[in-house]
Amino acid sequence: MKGVNYQRLNNNKTRFCDLRSVKLTLLILILPLTLCVLFLGNNYSINTHNFKPLNYTLINKLEAPLSQKNLIFIGDVHGSYDELLNLINKINYDPLKDHLIFVGDIVAKGPKSIEVVQLIRSLGASCVRGNHDDKVLQIKNILDFLDSQKIPLDEFIKEHDIPKDIVKSEHGLLAKELDVELYNYLLSCPIILDIPEYDLYVVHAGLLPDVPLFEQDPSDIMSMRNIKNGKPTSKKDVGHAWSKHWNAAQQESSSPKTIIYGHDASRRLKIKPYSFGLDSGCVYGGELSALIWNDNREIINVKCNKYVD
Repeated sequence: MKGVNYQRLNNNKTRFCDLRSVKLTLLILILPLTLCVLFLGNNYSINTHNFKPLNYTLINKLEAPLSQKNLIFIGDVHGSYDELLNLINKINYDPLKDHLIFVGDIVAKGPKSIEVVQLIRSLGASCVRGNHDDKVLQIKNILDFLDSQKIPLDEFIKEHDIPKDIVKSEHGLLAKELDVELYNYLLSCPIILDIPEYDLYVVHAGLLPDVPLFEQDPSDIMSMRNIKNGKPTSKKDVGHAWSKHWNAAQQESSSPKTIIYGHDASRRLKIKPYSFGLDSGCVYGGELSALIWNDNREIINVKCNKYVD
């Protein structure tokens, strides 16, 4: 080794021992530190990259005894708690005889989202997941993960290309307010609720008529408005309403299915033979609507305050 005279070291036992001691000491100090850094670094990276996307249930069946009650479907509430109370009173809801089913977008935009979730959970209502519900759940899932792994939010945002205002957004603030019970309730809402006794599907936005249910994209089911060239789009000025395609397909089917949905506030109530659109724009100052699944397919609604433009 350049700069080291081995003969002099061999002739000077003390200096050799001193040098060997220094090397041993450095090895003892540096090796554990290196391993520690590598271990912590790998752990941090593994924890970040092992983030699990939010779970969802694609299809749930509504079974007896709930399916044998009077079924009442309610349009997009969007945190309009007072209006929901008014509607429940107006339909003379009886928990022993009636079962409420919400078509999604239970939260966001309106002033009392948490109260709405608390209420419908206490009533044992069924629901499907809307795109706004999903957004709140996604953020809640991220925040809970980061908290459990002690990972700084800023680092996660950089690594996953997430908007910086995720926590300060309306959906982020709602996510922070959700307790475990309310979170689990929203999480339990499937993408599709199947009611075989009445040949009904309940979804938030829509379904493709020529694609098997298990092959449809959950994000499309929560967001579509139109179909163009066989593909779903959330845009209402491209293609034609998905419900037009659905009704045409059911008219030719030997076993037609009817869909009850929300999401499309701009079209308000949209009643067709095989589809019932119930988003009557409550949060925009329209109405909150309920469909009573009786022989008359009765629709009852209440006026709403305007919370957003």
